[in-house]
Amino acid sequence: MRTSLRACLGLVGLLASVPAAEARVSLPRPARGFQMRMHKFKIDPGREREVCEFRTTPNRKPMDVQGFRLNMSAGSHHFVLWEYLGTDRNRSDFPTQLVDAPGCVGVGPRGSFAVNANLFGMQTARAHLRFPPGIAVRLEAHAPVFLNAHLRNFSPTKPLTAQVVFNVTPAPKGTVQHHAQALIVGNMRDIYIPPRSSASLTSEWHAPVDLNVVQISTHQHKRGTHTSVHRVDAAGNDMGELFEAETWDHPGERWFNPAFRLQQGEGFRFTCEWQNPDDRLVTFGVTTDDEMCFVTGYFYPDDEAVPVRGRGCLPQGAGLLCFGAKVP
Repeated sequence: MRTSLRACLGLVGLLASVPAAEARVSLPRPARGFQMRMHKFKIDPGREREVCEFRTTPNRKPMDVQGFRLNMSAGSHHFVLWEYLGTDRNRSDFPTQLVDAPGCVGVGPRGSFAVNANLFGMQTARAHLRFPPGIAVRLEAHAPVFLNAHLRNFSPTKPLTAQVVFNVTPAPKGTVQHHAQALIVGNMRDIYIPPRSSASLTSEWHAPVDLNVVQISTHQHKRGTHTSVHRVDAAGNDMGELFEAETWDHPGERWFNPAFRLQQGEGFRFTCEWQNPDDRLVTFGVTTDDEMCFVTGYFYPDDEAVPVRGRGCLPQGAGLLCFGAKVP
């Protein structure tokens, strides 16, 4: 009995000396819809990676997606599910392995970013998005998609094996009246945060067509201390605050049910504030050591068959990616 006890204690001690494997990041599979998982990738201690992986979704028929749930390893900066809406179906034009590329720019067929659609963009490791009844995001059958994950390894000594898993769930059949598209409006020219100082930036953007806005949120990096979004008329007069966030990493969001009508010429005036504790100037950039100032959300146009275009906006397969101008 004593020998057996000593053997058990010895085995426990041996197991305790073996480094613990990183826990598998998981989600319960949805009862309806599907689940996808990125291939794991390594991030060195104290470093970050933004990777892009090409996949094909398993849905055999077009799907109206009402819910999206994400789980990632700790250290998440963002995850985006892009759908490629171009016509190229030559498999050799798409990567077969993970590619390091911010925003998946330059990944896939030439010029693919101009025909990609940002379906879901999440900025926390655990996130759940569900559209109001009657609203959904359209996903084509066996859609070509890019899985875009950006994480930072905050450990100074241990490598991180990054994991990403997400669920896509459909709306009840026959309930969808409008298909939402991503709205991203920002300023990347005028972000200047001096060393060991605070700074703020107010910008303004006006809609090129009538938009029906479903959701509003914001996006900053780690120096962000506050954001606010106001609605303005065509002349720039303030029509009231739409959204405010006190933290950069969990800004939250505001849903509008029913959607509110942003008339052509009306727009957003948005302010970002920062505190820079470092001994260097901080400007716009894609890494976690740079900064951003964006309004994000969802809308649907009156005519969903016509891509929305406008001055100061980059071409997209669907949705809007636009840039506003600094105002005093």
